[in-house]
Amino acid sequence: MLTIRNLTKKYKKVTALNNANLEIKEGHIYGIVGPNGAGKTTLFKMLAGLVRPTEGEILTTSKEPMKDFRNKMGFMIENPYLYENMTALQNMKIIGGIKGETDVSKLEALLKLVGLDSTGNKKVKQFSLGMKQRLGIACALTADPEVLVLDEPMNGVDPEGIVELRNILLSLNKDHNKTLLLSSHILSELELISTDFVFVKEGRIQKCVSRDEITGNLEEYYMKEIAGL
Repeated sequence: MLTIRNLTKKYKKVTALNNANLEIKEGHIYGIVGPNGAGKTTLFKMLAGLVRPTEGEILTTSKEPMKDFRNKMGFMIENPYLYENMTALQNMKIIGGIKGETDVSKLEALLKLVGLDSTGNKKVKQFSLGMKQRLGIACALTADPEVLVLDEPMNGVDPEGIVELRNILLSLNKDHNKTLLLSSHILSELELISTDFVFVKEGRIQKCVSRDEITGNLEEYYMKEIAGL
């Protein structure tokens, strides 16, 4: 679907991403693994067009311009940006209006998909963090994207909420044919979800391996092969 070629982002003396290369294939779930400051969010922002690369490019395998292909992508980067004094459906209507989806029944169906169809008039400020994360995912789905990019979707979510999110993400991939790129510090969860793992360290993509290539569990593999511990 996408080819990331020699992608680099420099901020004065700081190189946030350094000569990154990656093939993103349809139907896969990519777990992006790395410490804080490794370059994961910078990569996601460049995919979203929020940050311009200093060098390199992102190409589509269909030869479609990337600026057009982004209409087929959904993003939740860093945190879900929500209107706290509005309901879940009101938030969806605003995002839907921006993305060209005004069919309320489809927006309600997305809320049902992420388990927020019964929140009614409850304001987002009264939501748990897990509920906000799920609403952020629903907002990212409003344009029915082919590719979904989620930055730390499980951040701060309680164990029960993590299980719910895991099931939602697996369903989006298997039942709704979404290709996913996920970052998380919860390696055990990425291990349960991902088909492929992209290891990022100090701005460089160190490795991209399939689940079958991982020896032992993901945390052990990361500490030995990437962290060198």
